[in-house]
Amino acid sequence: MTQKILYTFCSLVLFCNLSYAQLEKTIHQTFDISSTDAVTFELVGDSTLIIPWAGNNILTETTIELYDASPSILKHFVEKENRYVIEADTTAGIFKLYNVDKERKPIRTRSGECPEIVHIRVFVPENFELQDDKRLVRLK
Repeated sequence: MTQKILYTFCSLVLFCNLSYAQLEKTIHQTFDISSTDAVTFELVGDSTLIIPWAGNNILTETTIELYDASPSILKHFVEKENRYVIEADTTAGIFKLYNVDKERKPIRTRSGECPEIVHIRVFVPENFELQDDKRLVRLK
């Protein structure tokens, strides 16, 4: 009886170590838009929400859900590959937010492809108005 319990426990521990569950990470970034009247977006994700808020800056919240991968894989893509980083460009006179990794090729491991879901929430000051899906303009 004791041997059977020990065998079941060891099998369960081994199975848990071999299977990966959902990993989740949230990244926050802030952007100063005090000197601009227009903002455009080129963000890659499964869903992007624009949310008005009382702040003076733009705050982005990127939530990554990664399945069938180890925590070290997620850490690698977040910290080394900058897969989920959002950058700002003001060279064209308009403040543009865009993803560093615009393509996001599938993540593959020895056991296959890792499903990935990326949600981006963009908190914008209340004195900006959404003109279309990709452009905000400051209200006068």
